[in-house]
Amino acid sequence: MKIGHKLQFLCEDCEAPVLFSVLDSGDFGGIVSCRACGRKYAFDDETLLRQLKQFEALCYQIHASEEILGSTAIAIDVGSHHVKVPFNILLTRLSPVIELNIKGKKVVIAFRVEPLKDIPESRAVSSV
Repeated sequence: MKIGHKLQFLCEDCEAPVLFSVLDSGDFGGIVSCRACGRKYAFDDETLLRQLKQFEALCYQIHASEEILGSTAIAIDVGSHHVKVPFNILLTRLSPVIELNIKGKKVVIAFRVEPLKDIPESRAVSSV
């Protein structure tokens, strides 16, 4: 995995991506700011922080296990049809996301492994 993996959500004010990592204790102090408009977001709920840490660690481990996952597949059975999708295709085609209920509002947070290869605007994750 390349250095720079981040979690991402869209700013409620300007809809610019807000990038952060809860696993990077040197960079994450519980508050993140939107680089575009300056709005601050506080992560002060223990349950939310625990869920974000678990999600980020899970995504990190999936990508760190890419070598072994390259020889595995996900089997899908639909009626009499049996299809195997190689896991490495899933790693390159799907973006891990988590949907959390934060203060009564659904917020979708995406995990970005390679921030230099931005998610196209049309596929960016947004608040629901």
